[in-house]
Amino acid sequence: MLLTILLFFSFSSFAFAEEALNYPKTKVLVSTYYAHRWSSIGRYKKVSKNGKRLGNFVALNFLPGGSIVTIPRVFGSTTFEVADTFGGTGIGYYKGKRYWKVDILRNKGEWYDDVDSPMTMFVVKFNDKGPVKNKRVLKNSIQFKQEIIKNTKTSSTEI
Repeated sequence: MLLTILLFFSFSSFAFAEEALNYPKTKVLVSTYYAHRWSSIGRYKKVSKNGKRLGNFVALNFLPGGSIVTIPRVFGSTTFEVADTFGGTGIGYYKGKRYWKVDILRNKGEWYDDVDSPMTMFVVKFNDKGPVKNKRVLKNSIQFKQEIIKNTKTSSTEI
C-alpha cells in the first residue's frame, strides 16, 4: 500500500515537473510551521482560523503577496499562495551557499517539518500588484523579477 502511494505521488510530481519547466524557478530552503491557536493573531492571522489553515499558504521575502508558487519535489502539483513575509532577511545557508527561505503553513502533523536540502520552487504567478511588507521585500521582489527576465532571455537565446 505504502509503495503504491509513493509511486502515485512520484508520478504526479514528475508529470507536473514537466509542465512546470515553463515557469521561472529558483532553489529554496523549505521549512514548515503549523497552524495553532496563536495563528489567528500572529504571522498567519489572515489565512488561519481556530488553529486550522484556510488554504495553502507560504511566507517568504522575495515575492509580492498573492503570487503563486509550487514545489513539485515535495508537494506535487499543489500550489501555494504567498500570504506573508518574514521579519528577517528570508535567506538561509546550506553548505556555505545562499538560498531564499520559504515557510509553509500546515496543520499540526501534516507534511514535513523541515527539508534539509535545497529544492526547486517554481513561480506559477508573479503578482505585480500584490502587497509587500516593507522596503526589503520590495527590493527583493524587484531583484528576483529582474533575474527571471534575465534568465528567460538567456534561455531563449540559447535555443
